Amino acid sequence: MSALHRLTILFLVLLSFVFVNLHAQNQIQKAEELLPKAEGEQRIVLLRELSKLYLDVNIDKSIDYLKEVVVLSSDVPANHATALYDLGNLYRRVNNFRRALDCHLQALEIRKNTSDELAVSASYNNIGEIHKILNKHKEALEYFNQSLKIRQKEGSEKEVAYTLNNIGSVYWLDKDYANALEYYLKSLEIRSKLGDKSDISSSLNNLGNVYKNLNKYNKALDYYKKALTLREELGDKSLIAYTLNDIGGIYWRLNNFNESLNFYNRALKIRRDLGNKRYTAATLKNIGTVYKDLNELDFSLKHYNESLKIYNEIGDLKEQANVYSLIGNLYSSYNNFDKSQEYHKIALNLHEKLGNAKGIAYSSNSIGEILMDYYKSDDALQYLESAYENANYSKDRNLQKTTSENLFEYYSNKGNYKKALEYYRNYSNTQYDSIVDQYDKNRISEFEAKYEISKNKEEIKGLKEYNRMQAILIYLFIVLIIFAGIIGYITNKNIKLRKETTATLTEKNQELEEINSRLKESDIILRDLNLTKDKIFNIISTDLRDPFIDLKNISTKLIESFNENDIEYQKSLAIGIRDLSDHTNDLVENILLWSASQAGKATFSPKYFNIRESINGVLQKLSGPIIEKNLKFIFNMDNTSMVYADSAAMSEVFKNLISNAIKFSYSEGKITLSAREKKYLVELEISDEGVGMSKSNLNKIFRLDNNYLALGTAQEKGAGIGLLLCKEYVEKNGGKIWAESEEGKGSSFYITIPKSEKIMESIPKTKA
Repeated sequence: MSALHRLTILFLVLLSFVFVNLHAQNQIQKAEELLPKAEGEQRIVLLRELSKLYLDVNIDKSIDYLKEVVVLSSDVPANHATALYDLGNLYRRVNNFRRALDCHLQALEIRKNTSDELAVSASYNNIGEIHKILNKHKEALEYFNQSLKIRQKEGSEKEVAYTLNNIGSVYWLDKDYANALEYYLKSLEIRSKLGDKSDISSSLNNLGNVYKNLNKYNKALDYYKKALTLREELGDKSLIAYTLNDIGGIYWRLNNFNESLNFYNRALKIRRDLGNKRYTAATLKNIGTVYKDLNELDFSLKHYNESLKIYNEIGDLKEQANVYSLIGNLYSSYNNFDKSQEYHKIALNLHEKLGNAKGIAYSSNSIGEILMDYYKSDDALQYLESAYENANYSKDRNLQKTTSENLFEYYSNKGNYKKALEYYRNYSNTQYDSIVDQYDKNRISEFEAKYEISKNKEEIKGLKEYNRMQAILIYLFIVLIIFAGIIGYITNKNIKLRKETTATLTEKNQELEEINSRLKESDIILRDLNLTKDKIFNIISTDLRDPFIDLKNISTKLIESFNENDIEYQKSLAIGIRDLSDHTNDLVENILLWSASQAGKATFSPKYFNIRESINGVLQKLSGPIIEKNLKFIFNMDNTSMVYADSAAMSEVFKNLISNAIKFSYSEGKITLSAREKKYLVELEISDEGVGMSKSNLNKIFRLDNNYLALGTAQEKGAGIGLLLCKEYVEKNGGKIWAESEEGKGSSFYITIPKSEKIMESIPKTKA
């Protein structure tokens, strides 16, 4: 499209906008000119028209005109109730919920004395929606159920589905996901029958929200994608962006950060094009969180600041506070706890200003944790206690659990075990909620099953009706009354039988699926156990047996040599025994350590330590073979380089890797130890100029299903269990290990180690 073409289209759009605006202005002017002379019903009509015309121009004037309608229509109850109802909707539009509620309650009382039941149900529904906004969920449910009762008798199916959806949303806000799912599914069932794509997509999106909160992310994703397909068919960009944002959130929870960014950025583009600042800011905030989890901290801060700027522009204090909290968490990732506290305190002040108990609890807890864990300050107590009180007030179970746990830790550290026990009991009580949650999940499974069965029931019902009609047509003139009774009896028995059969089959299928799933899991576990068992037996039968055979042979030779009195020969045999003993000792130690780790008995206590100091300690232990081979060590590392990991485990890793480098190096060779400082990690390289490995052997060294053994330059035995132990320890300390090698040119082994506690926590760990 040419630039001239685009300019032409833009001009036409602006021209049409100006024309529509001028037309509206003309209508307002004419109506206001007529208003002073208008009386009675004519004045009411003009006032209503002016209220509509001012709706998108000046909402305050729109409200003022409708107020007069309320006064003038007071002598006709039905009209008076309608005017109050419409005024309530206007107040709701400007977020004046108290006045909106007052208007709707007045309208309801008037309508109760009329015969217009559907108008009564509309009032019940609107009052329920306002109570939901005001977080009065019990009252909201009462009004929604009143509305539903009337609509099920006299309303349209579309209205019934709408109210069912509203009831589901209240249960969802209350985290009662079993009931939420039940009502959402009932609403979807009606909407699917009516075929309204917009309503169906809303129900699908709501079901996605339920499964997201139940941590059933794949099921949530399925519902969101179905909703997205319908919304793209309808072309509603606002709703498309809404669902794209939801899908981005699911991929984030699944740790698929690339897909998450893809969907979030698609949502962001649409929201920016639509000029919806609030939702644009929300998506920017989400993108910032993804970048934080990717350890792209600069990008994360950039998006958080963009989001914060928009929330400042629109004056949304609650979301400003939330973003300040996120930035506070981000600075903790930098280990900049002063800055982190500063942002959490800004968030806390905003939450206190708003009276947001949940926000106060979160921010106070964040500040308290920093003061307790990093500054060891007694000031932590006032924040932790405030967090605990507000968590209980807000009834947020996760916050109640976290704040109880932190106060238990604080008082335990202070030696006040009576207080610590008190908060531990509170913490334990929160664990009871998980049992309640499991009960809800069981109910949810029940509703899902009922929903699937109901589909079959509809099919059975349709088939039954068809068969019955055929029978009536055939036997209409043959003993009609008698056969009708027989057919009814048979049909009812058939339905009952099919219903019982369907329920039984569904139950059996679920049992078979569960059994099959458990069998698959058991099969995987057994394969792993067999693999581990085979490896251990293989090590015992080769790695351990061979050294003992060699020891026996050398010992025999040593005993026989005493008759010859050859001191040099005896010395060489003694050295051989010593080397074999060292090798066997290392092998046994590695087997024991690796087996303990596999059994989950190895404990890791990470702390900060100096790499060079740890390596120096290892080199002292290996000084014997280093001196014998006259090896030269070259260090390319900063003596002050610090890392955060289990120092004992990493010392074993250094010992194994350096020992291998010694074994496979030629006499008077060179071994280089390099440490490269990355942004969040230290990369350690241990290189030798020894025998090297082929590509096929290189692929075997870290694998359990291969038994790769090699001889060093002085016939030392290497590889085997030691490298498996290295891989296990490195990955459990949040790092990675890999190797590069070329036959005849030497090998290089690389490991990464986190530089800080916070970075280590953000790195995905390999499961034991």
